[in-house]
This record gives sequence, C-alpha cells and structure tokens, in this order.
Amino acid sequence: MSTGLAFKDYRKTDDAVMVADVGFKKQLRALDVELDIVWNGSKWEIWRFPGQGKRVKKVIDSRAVHVMTAQTRGRTFRELGADLLLNLQKGDLTKYSTKQICDYFDAMDDNIERAKAKEMENWFADRKKEFEWYGRGLRVSVPKRFLPGSIMLNGPTKEVKMRRAIANG
Repeated sequence: MSTGLAFKDYRKTDDAVMVADVGFKKQLRALDVELDIVWNGSKWEIWRFPGQGKRVKKVIDSRAVHVMTAQTRGRTFRELGADLLLNLQKGDLTKYSTKQICDYFDAMDDNIERAKAKEMENWFADRKKEFEWYGRGLRVSVPKRFLPGSIMLNGPTKEVKMRRAIANG
C-alpha cells in the first residue's frame, strides 16, 4: 500500500493550499486516529502517521506513509467517503471494527449535514446581499409635497377650500 515516498519530500500539511475539509478530517479520525488527509487541488491524499494518533496536527517525520489518493472533483461527500472506506479496507475486511465503521458513517452524515447547512446559509446570504444592493439602487429622495400629511396626499383642508370659495366669489 505504501508508495515509498517520504512525506517531507512530497507534501507539507501547513501550506495554505494544502488544508483539507475539517469535517472530513473528523470523519477519517473516527475510523483511524493515525490517518490524516492532505488536499492537493482536486485530490485528497490520505497519509498514516504512526505513533501520532492523539495529535490533531500531525508532525512530519520519516515514518509517515502515503496510503492512497482520491479524486474529489464531481463527487459528493457520501460517494467519496464510501470509496475511501472500501479502498482502506481492501485486502483486509477485519481491519476496522463495527464501532469504528459506524462512527465513520455517523461522522460522514454530520459532514453532509454541515455542508448542506452551509450551502443554505450561503444561499440566504447571497439573496440578502442581492436585495440590499437592489434596494440601495432604488433609493430616491421623496419631495415634501408627497410625504404623508401633505396637501397632495390628503387633499386640501376645509380651510383652504373655504378660502378658495370666498376668493372665487
């Protein structure tokens, strides 16, 4: 399963462009705490860091092993998660316990729910911003004669009508 590449020669986990999805990292940690993920454009690379299971941020050392690379473009979280689980179990179906697999799928469901909630929040934020810009463009100052309580909206008062009637004879 190992490609034989040393991690330090191949990838860095602290590059700004190499930050993977946090939810998917949690999902992967539910399966095996020594696994970590590195993002490379449209591909996710799974690496094993032996002896660093407790650490959230894995430290690069000579024992890091490249496990697999997965294509992410055009795939949903569910498809990607199931594919990674199948590939990680390849050759040894007893590698992970039932509890680990259930935790993995629970984390996958949480990840999908989080992604859908984020998508909905973004949609509402876009509509709000669009409406604000539209409303900003519609602002026009209203002449005082058209404001509530003016003669134009309410019509002339009785006094004004009487003065006109007297003036016109």
